[in-house]
Amino acid sequence: MSAPDRPFFSSSLLALAALTSLLAACAPLPPRIELREKLVEVPVPLISPADRAAQQLLIQHERLRALAPAELAQEIAAAGPAAEDGARAPQAAVQLALTLALAHAETPRAQALLEQVQRSEAPEAKAWAGWARLLAGRLAEQRRLEGEIDKLNQQARDSQRRLEQTHEKLEALKAIERSLHARPAPAPGSGK
Repeated sequence: MSAPDRPFFSSSLLALAALTSLLAACAPLPPRIELREKLVEVPVPLISPADRAAQQLLIQHERLRALAPAELAQEIAAAGPAAEDGARAPQAAVQLALTLALAHAETPRAQALLEQVQRSEAPEAKAWAGWARLLAGRLAEQRRLEGEIDKLNQQARDSQRRLEQTHEKLEALKAIERSLHARPAPAPGSGK
Protein backbone atom coordinates (compact mmCIF):
# COMPACT_ATOMS: atom_id res chain seq x y z
CA MET A 1 0.00 0.00 0.00
CA SER A 2 1.22 3.37 -0.88
CA ALA A 3 1.04 6.43 1.27
CA PRO A 4 -1.91 7.99 -0.58
CA ASP A 5 -3.91 4.74 -0.11
CA ARG A 6 -3.42 4.74 3.63
CA PRO A 7 -5.79 7.59 4.45
CA PHE A 8 -8.36 5.95 2.18
CA PHE A 9 -7.85 2.65 3.95
CA SER A 10 -8.09 4.16 7.41
CA SER A 11 -11.13 6.24 6.43
CA SER A 12 -12.72 3.10 4.94
CA LEU A 13 -12.09 1.27 8.13
CA LEU A 14 -13.51 4.12 10.09
CA ALA A 15 -16.59 4.24 7.86
CA LEU A 16 -17.00 0.48 8.15
CA ALA A 17 -16.79 0.68 11.96
CA ALA A 18 -19.33 3.50 12.02
CA LEU A 19 -21.66 1.56 9.73
CA THR A 20 -21.34 -1.54 11.94
CA SER A 21 -22.14 0.50 15.07
CA LEU A 22 -25.15 2.03 13.34
CA LEU A 23 -26.40 -1.39 12.28
CA ALA A 24 -25.84 -2.75 15.75
CA ALA A 25 -27.76 0.17 17.20
CA CYS A 26 -30.66 -0.56 14.85
CA ALA A 27 -30.84 -4.22 15.85
CA PRO A 28 -33.81 -5.11 18.07
CA LEU A 29 -33.06 -5.14 21.75
CA PRO A 30 -33.54 -8.37 23.66
CA PRO A 31 -36.86 -8.48 25.45
CA ARG A 32 -36.76 -6.80 28.77
CA ILE A 33 -37.46 -9.10 31.69
CA GLU A 34 -39.67 -7.54 34.27
CA LEU A 35 -39.94 -9.06 37.69
CA ARG A 36 -43.29 -8.59 39.30
CA GLU A 37 -44.35 -9.67 42.73
CA LYS A 38 -47.33 -11.93 42.66
CA LEU A 39 -49.20 -13.02 45.74
CA VAL A 40 -49.95 -16.73 45.63
CA GLU A 41 -52.32 -18.15 48.17
CA VAL A 42 -51.52 -21.70 49.19
CA PRO A 43 -54.36 -23.42 50.97
CA VAL A 44 -53.25 -24.75 54.33
CA PRO A 45 -55.11 -27.92 55.17
CA LEU A 46 -57.05 -27.51 58.35
CA ILE A 47 -56.90 -30.37 60.77
CA SER A 48 -60.33 -31.23 62.05
CA PRO A 49 -60.81 -31.94 65.75
CA ALA A 50 -61.54 -35.59 64.92
CA ASP A 51 -58.26 -35.86 62.99
CA ARG A 52 -56.37 -34.22 65.84
CA ALA A 53 -58.01 -36.65 68.27
CA ALA A 54 -56.94 -39.56 66.05
CA GLN A 55 -53.37 -38.33 65.93
CA GLN A 56 -53.22 -37.87 69.69
CA LEU A 57 -54.77 -41.27 70.35
CA LEU A 58 -52.34 -43.03 68.00
CA ILE A 59 -49.37 -41.28 69.58
CA GLN A 60 -50.64 -42.24 73.05
CA HIS A 61 -51.19 -45.85 71.92
CA GLU A 62 -47.66 -46.17 70.55
CA ARG A 63 -46.21 -44.69 73.74
CA LEU A 64 -48.26 -46.95 76.01
CA ARG A 65 -47.50 -50.12 74.03
CA ALA A 66 -43.82 -49.72 74.86
CA LEU A 67 -44.42 -49.53 78.62
CA ALA A 68 -44.03 -52.38 81.08
CA PRO A 69 -47.04 -53.39 83.21
CA ALA A 70 -45.67 -51.52 86.25
CA GLU A 71 -45.30 -48.36 84.17
CA LEU A 72 -48.86 -48.76 82.87
CA ALA A 73 -50.05 -48.95 86.48
CA GLN A 74 -48.20 -45.69 87.18
CA GLU A 75 -49.91 -44.09 84.15
CA ILE A 76 -53.30 -45.18 85.48
CA ALA A 77 -52.52 -43.77 88.94
CA ALA A 78 -51.23 -40.51 87.46
CA ALA A 79 -54.37 -39.94 85.35
CA GLY A 80 -56.08 -38.26 88.26
CA PRO A 81 -59.72 -37.43 88.90
CA ALA A 82 -60.05 -35.20 85.81
CA ALA A 83 -59.90 -38.26 83.58
CA GLU A 84 -62.80 -39.84 85.46
CA ASP A 85 -65.29 -37.36 83.98
CA GLY A 86 -65.62 -38.32 80.34
CA ALA A 87 -68.12 -35.54 79.65
CA ARG A 88 -65.81 -32.73 80.81
CA ALA A 89 -62.44 -34.15 79.80
CA PRO A 90 -63.08 -36.52 76.88
CA GLN A 91 -59.44 -36.69 75.76
CA ALA A 92 -58.21 -37.66 79.23
CA ALA A 93 -61.05 -40.16 79.66
CA VAL A 94 -60.39 -41.91 76.33
CA GLN A 95 -56.66 -42.00 77.00
CA LEU A 96 -57.23 -43.45 80.47
CA ALA A 97 -59.59 -46.05 79.00
CA LEU A 98 -56.91 -46.96 76.45
CA THR A 99 -54.35 -47.32 79.24
CA LEU A 100 -56.74 -49.51 81.24
CA ALA A 101 -57.39 -51.65 78.16
CA LEU A 102 -53.70 -52.13 77.42
CA ALA A 103 -53.03 -52.99 81.06
CA HIS A 104 -55.93 -55.49 81.03
CA ALA A 105 -57.08 -53.84 84.23
CA GLU A 106 -60.49 -52.60 85.29
CA THR A 107 -62.29 -53.17 82.02
CA PRO A 108 -65.69 -52.11 83.47
CA ARG A 109 -64.17 -48.80 84.56
CA ALA A 110 -62.76 -48.23 81.08
CA GLN A 111 -66.13 -49.03 79.50
CA ALA A 112 -67.89 -46.59 81.84
CA LEU A 113 -65.48 -43.81 80.85
CA LEU A 114 -66.04 -44.50 77.17
CA GLU A 115 -69.82 -44.49 77.61
CA GLN A 116 -69.59 -41.06 79.27
CA VAL A 117 -67.67 -39.70 76.29
CA GLN A 118 -70.14 -41.21 73.82
CA ARG A 119 -73.15 -39.72 75.64
CA SER A 120 -71.62 -36.28 76.16
CA GLU A 121 -73.06 -33.36 74.19
CA ALA A 122 -69.97 -31.16 74.69
CA PRO A 123 -68.36 -30.02 71.43
CA GLU A 124 -64.91 -31.33 72.43
CA ALA A 125 -66.44 -34.74 73.14
CA LYS A 126 -67.79 -35.03 69.59
CA ALA A 127 -64.24 -35.43 68.22
CA TRP A 128 -63.58 -38.27 70.67
CA ALA A 129 -66.95 -40.05 70.42
CA GLY A 130 -65.97 -42.17 67.40
CA TRP A 131 -62.79 -43.32 69.08
CA ALA A 132 -64.72 -44.02 72.27
CA ARG A 133 -67.11 -46.27 70.26
CA LEU A 134 -64.17 -48.08 68.69
CA LEU A 135 -62.46 -48.69 72.02
CA ALA A 136 -65.75 -49.67 73.69
CA GLY A 137 -66.28 -52.32 71.02
CA ARG A 138 -62.75 -53.58 71.51
CA LEU A 139 -63.24 -53.73 75.27
CA ALA A 140 -66.54 -55.58 74.91
CA GLU A 141 -64.81 -58.14 72.71
CA GLN A 142 -61.93 -58.36 75.20
CA ARG A 143 -64.37 -59.00 78.07
CA ARG A 144 -66.17 -61.66 76.03
CA LEU A 145 -62.89 -63.39 75.26
CA GLU A 146 -61.76 -63.16 78.89
CA GLY A 147 -65.06 -64.82 79.88
CA GLU A 148 -64.42 -67.58 77.36
CA ILE A 149 -60.90 -68.04 78.70
CA ASP A 150 -62.20 -68.26 82.27
CA LYS A 151 -64.78 -70.84 81.20
CA LEU A 152 -62.16 -72.90 79.37
CA ASN A 153 -59.80 -72.68 82.34
CA GLN A 154 -62.58 -73.92 84.65
CA GLN A 155 -63.29 -76.81 82.26
CA ALA A 156 -59.57 -77.65 82.20
CA ARG A 157 -59.43 -77.64 86.02
CA ASP A 158 -62.54 -79.87 86.18
CA SER A 159 -61.03 -82.25 83.63
CA GLN A 160 -57.76 -82.34 85.56
CA ARG A 161 -59.63 -83.08 88.80
CA ARG A 162 -61.62 -85.90 87.12
CA LEU A 163 -58.42 -87.27 85.61
CA GLU A 164 -56.74 -87.30 89.02
CA GLN A 165 -59.78 -89.03 90.56
CA THR A 166 -59.77 -91.63 87.79
CA HIS A 167 -56.03 -92.14 88.30
CA GLU A 168 -56.58 -92.64 92.06
CA LYS A 169 -59.34 -95.21 91.36
CA LEU A 170 -57.07 -97.01 88.91
CA GLU A 171 -54.27 -97.10 91.48
CA ALA A 172 -56.73 -98.44 94.08
CA LEU A 173 -57.85 -101.18 91.67
CA LYS A 174 -54.23 -102.06 90.95
CA ALA A 175 -53.55 -102.30 94.69
CA ILE A 176 -56.57 -104.63 95.12
CA GLU A 177 -55.37 -106.76 92.23
CA ARG A 178 -51.86 -106.99 93.69
CA SER A 179 -53.26 -107.94 97.09
CA LEU A 180 -55.30 -110.74 95.48
CA HIS A 181 -52.20 -112.16 93.78
CA ALA A 182 -50.14 -111.75 96.93
CA ARG A 183 -52.40 -114.05 99.04
CA PRO A 184 -50.99 -117.51 99.43
CA ALA A 185 -52.88 -120.16 97.60
CA PRO A 186 -54.78 -122.62 99.85
CA ALA A 187 -52.90 -125.82 100.55
CA PRO A 188 -54.10 -128.76 98.44
CA GLY A 189 -54.95 -130.98 101.31
CA SER A 190 -56.77 -128.44 103.42
CA GLY A 191 -60.20 -129.40 102.15
CA LYS A 192 -61.50 -126.07 101.53
